[in-house]
Amino acid sequence: MKKLWMVGLLCVMFLFGCGNSNLDINKQSKQLNTYQLDLTYTEEHMLNGNETLTYTNRTDTTLSFLCFHLYPKAFSEGAVNKPVSTLNEKKAYPNGFSAGDIVINFAKVNGVDATFEYSGTDNNILKLFLGFDLEPLDKVTVLIDFTVQVPNVNHRFGYGENTVNLANFYPIVAVFENGEFILDPYNSNGDPFYSDMSNYEVKLTVPTEFVVSSTGEQTSAVKEESISTYYLNAKTVRDFAIVLSTKFEVLSNTVDDTLVTYYYYNDDNAQENLQTALDSVKTFNKLFGKYPYKTLNVVKTNFVHGGMEYPNLVYISDEVTGADYKNVIVHEIAHQWWYGVIGSNAFRNAWLDEGLTEYSTALFYEENPDYGIDYNELIKSTNNSYVTFVDLYTEILGKLDTSMNRHIDQYGTEPEYVYMTYVKGMLLFDNLREVVGKNNFLIGLQAYYSENAFNNVNPDNFIAAMEKTCKRELRNYINSWIDGKFVIVSKP
Repeated sequence: MKKLWMVGLLCVMFLFGCGNSNLDINKQSKQLNTYQLDLTYTEEHMLNGNETLTYTNRTDTTLSFLCFHLYPKAFSEGAVNKPVSTLNEKKAYPNGFSAGDIVINFAKVNGVDATFEYSGTDNNILKLFLGFDLEPLDKVTVLIDFTVQVPNVNHRFGYGENTVNLANFYPIVAVFENGEFILDPYNSNGDPFYSDMSNYEVKLTVPTEFVVSSTGEQTSAVKEESISTYYLNAKTVRDFAIVLSTKFEVLSNTVDDTLVTYYYYNDDNAQENLQTALDSVKTFNKLFGKYPYKTLNVVKTNFVHGGMEYPNLVYISDEVTGADYKNVIVHEIAHQWWYGVIGSNAFRNAWLDEGLTEYSTALFYEENPDYGIDYNELIKSTNNSYVTFVDLYTEILGKLDTSMNRHIDQYGTEPEYVYMTYVKGMLLFDNLREVVGKNNFLIGLQAYYSENAFNNVNPDNFIAAMEKTCKRELRNYINSWIDGKFVIVSKP
């Protein structure tokens, strides 16, 4: 009995990250690319940036150039791939359209002036020529000097009445996969981002009246009368985001070795909302595996949608109120596991992180009945809402594509995207749980998390983890959902 107990304990320790080197961010950071960013934000809503990227060619291909995403180009005048749908334009641009942009001033490779060109429909890709062949495992240092115009828009990137959101604002090197750089454009549906884990060392200079919240940890700050400079550090993260505000109040507490900080304004329920964040981290640590970072910032901000996830930082829209506000907190914190630690291509497989995140939110309520949301009732209402949506769209359009494996720009409308990724994705994971049993399902999620931490995955990785755990073939069943062949019916 003692030996069996010890084996069981060791398995639990492995699954939840105790002694699991896969979840050691310091160890992982030693093999990653590093961005050094020197940023200055001005009162004219300009961001002057200098980026030094130390890049290692970890592909099996010799590279003569690198490609970088220039996401602010989507906010420019006349952009084809717009960040905001027609449905949300007035809400996103309350003061009328405001253009943003990013301009590359110059670039150097290993200290030598480099040539570059813009490509993509909206000049949203920077193709930087190295001037030599970069062999596998060789390193190169790239310097890019750039200027960003921050638009007046309530979005991931933009300034509003209360905050300045600086996300997806700098040149970020594209993922190289299957012999090519992945260059998917911006889209108003979903989160059109895909990136590798990297390290960040950031120097940020802002007018002194701003309070700063960001990815990573603040290592030091120098505050002067008119400007302040912050030194920020983040290891083993797949992106870097910043929110500034002159109105922020701050509350914080620690849960399971993570300092959770709530940045807010105009919130009479601030302590409750912080507690929701703490409960979320504690619950997901228990269900999936330990959150490996020391900090997590929950930030109330101007944002056209409900919320948005970034490493160590989540947006919560100030347009959301009441129980919905808490729901967004839970959902976005779940993304720290399914997007943050485990990355996937949200442009091509949106259901894999959004569906699992939405289902994780349902699991949170099952584990925390004090929040007053019954898991079974939530699944039932979600199921019937999906059936109603399909029936309505089929009646109007004659047919509806219910497949989940489309790129986000292949969904005809924003509601169709939401129902096929969030809603149907949530139902897929609940139905899978019914098929394999709750214990097997959760152990499978823990294995998926532990085995794929800090990597980019695709649906095959998830299916493999579940099949290995449950010791049965599940691919055909899961693919029937993804392909749109599984028929969902109403629940009484």
